[in-house]
Amino acid sequence: MLKSASKVTINTGNVLNLIDIKKKAGQNVTEELSESIKLTLSEWGNQNEIPIQNGINDDSNPRTSQIHSDYMVVSTSTAPTEAVLNITRPHDDVQNKMAEEERKNLKIGVKIFINEDSTSALTECLEKVFTALRTEFIENVILAYNPDVLYKEETLDDSNLKNTFTKASPISLGSNVGRLSSTEMEADSEADARKCEAILPGIKVLWAVLEDYVKEGRVHQLGVADVGGGCLRKLHAWARVKPAIAQINLASCCVVPPSLHAFCRANDVQLLTHADPPDLLSLAALKTITDAGVGCNNLDWCARYQVHIKCRGVLALKGYVCKATLGNAIEAK
Repeated sequence: MLKSASKVTINTGNVLNLIDIKKKAGQNVTEELSESIKLTLSEWGNQNEIPIQNGINDDSNPRTSQIHSDYMVVSTSTAPTEAVLNITRPHDDVQNKMAEEERKNLKIGVKIFINEDSTSALTECLEKVFTALRTEFIENVILAYNPDVLYKEETLDDSNLKNTFTKASPISLGSNVGRLSSTEMEADSEADARKCEAILPGIKVLWAVLEDYVKEGRVHQLGVADVGGGCLRKLHAWARVKPAIAQINLASCCVVPPSLHAFCRANDVQLLTHADPPDLLSLAALKTITDAGVGCNNLDWCARYQVHIKCRGVLALKGYVCKATLGNAIEAK
């Protein structure tokens, strides 16, 4: 099955119940994602008696040349351009966790990592999340759009991520604004303008898709990650559905840009921090190759979903849904 597939979607299920992940305290986001994918593929392979090695299965062995259980394989797309295998981790407790509380008491947040302004890819990603959670609506969706051109020209020290925030949290400037010189303010504006020119056109393409979901009542709030104050201002002015959340990565920014902080405060936009690397898709793909033993050229997109119990603020479940391009895909004969 893997041998004939060129693409694979992987639903890790609730990673909070994975003992191997719990034991690795302090791991960063890339490590958590890679480990989740690794464990999902391993459990799926064991469930279906398919030893996964380098992205292929052994078709010469009659015990591994076919899928023995339909429970884990949701469907296989055989479009002319690609064959997609959908894998879900067996014995997952997502539905049990969702059923423990009434839906009105749950808050679902989704962050989508995508490097291309593909409307079909974004739609596919969201629909996979809806399917995984079996929910009719999602409280908020945050878009993290990082085209290849950005992270190919920049380097990010992965060790810094281990010493920064491990989850999104509210922030404030305090007295930092007064300490910034006019030169630092100007530099921030120039950097914001350069990045905005590179990412805003793509964000608009993807944002229009998200707006349709809001119009249909399937998503309630939208947010965007890693844009400066000027770029957020332009998106806010253009969008029909205004961004309600803005995330900024403090691993690559020692202080919050004053223009961004001021705009969020004036327009009732919640400003949060995060520790997700901008090149998460490429880093995770590389680590999947080395750690999981599955040949993977790249991750096309990835969504992280988190479900909180509103009244207690407790994280009930957390998981990932990703789509990958297999590096060792071979056409079926």
